[in-house]
Amino acid sequence: MTRLFFVSANAGYGAYIYLVGLLGLILSGCAPVIFRRPVPKQPQTSLHQAIFKRTDPAGQLLWQLRAEEVEVAGEVVQLKQIQGTFYHKQEPIYSLQAPHGQVHQYSHFIQLQGPIVVENVRDRTTLRSQRIQWHPKTGQLMAQQQVLLQHPQFEMKGQRFQASTQTRQSRLSGAVTVTWLNRNLQLQAQEINWLPRQKTLSAHSMIPARVTVQPSADQPLTSNKWQHVQAQRVNWLLPSQQLVFDEAVEIRSSESKMHIKSPRLVMSLTEDKWHSPRGLHVQYQGISAQAKQGRLEASQTLHLQDQVQVQGLPQQAQLRAQALTWNMATQTVQARGQLVYQQLQPWMRMTGTKAAGNLREQTLEVEGGEAVVEIVP
Repeated sequence: MTRLFFVSANAGYGAYIYLVGLLGLILSGCAPVIFRRPVPKQPQTSLHQAIFKRTDPAGQLLWQLRAEEVEVAGEVVQLKQIQGTFYHKQEPIYSLQAPHGQVHQYSHFIQLQGPIVVENVRDRTTLRSQRIQWHPKTGQLMAQQQVLLQHPQFEMKGQRFQASTQTRQSRLSGAVTVTWLNRNLQLQAQEINWLPRQKTLSAHSMIPARVTVQPSADQPLTSNKWQHVQAQRVNWLLPSQQLVFDEAVEIRSSESKMHIKSPRLVMSLTEDKWHSPRGLHVQYQGISAQAKQGRLEASQTLHLQDQVQVQGLPQQAQLRAQALTWNMATQTVQARGQLVYQQLQPWMRMTGTKAAGNLREQTLEVEGGEAVVEIVP
């Protein structure tokens, strides 16, 4: 016999409690009672100022990390205020600093959250990013979000970074911009590779890479001021301070309104000169010139060599020679070697060994040959 006792100031309320209690007893007798075991929490370990080292099966050191705070939960180790070094074949490759990170114990995989600073011991570059991953088994270092690669001579910004300890090469992709620190000059491309052994920056894109060149404060006013230079391949050779443009090269001058096309153009950053060993085509105010070789100096003087042809001269004239010097500032022209000058109105043909003139004044004097003039009434 089961008795229920309750105390209430209201008889009706007490009867309600009694019915509820009785119903509960009836239901409990008809249905099984299910007991749920509490899920045990995953054990965690907290450490302060800990040092972690990881070696491969051969005993070679892969990385070493020092953290101010550590929490170990299963396979993942959470780290805070990290300093450390990544190794390759027992040689330190990268030194790093990061506020947060995780170490995956069984895969050796390390992920860091920014702002992160990683210094390359070999080539003196510094990598900054918000997210970095290190895979010691493959020697791959990857970064995403606000990637900045700094070098004593340049800075590179992009969206994605990947470096290999095997090839010792780095690649930055996703609207990459390279800025020269000692010049007011930028290179823009979809992908740029840094080759530290060759000390070369290499850009390649199916869409022509774009280069923006602006004069620095210490350059003379007569130097070439190029605004748009593009090519499918661009290499910057740090030792020789040369920019090499290959495949569908086009450059435009902001002052002289000159347009140059060439399979290859080489720019000297120290001398501010351009030259082409594979031929070029020049357009300037209705005049077009082409040759097998050519160079452009800082004084805005164009030198053309080997099978020079000039069209669009005054009086619908054209000129052929072996060498031509053209000063864009003064518009003086000098030509030599198997020279042939021909115009339509009035018809005239002159041959000689050399010539000099001025395009602005529409004058030309040919020496060492003969002239044939036909006057049509």
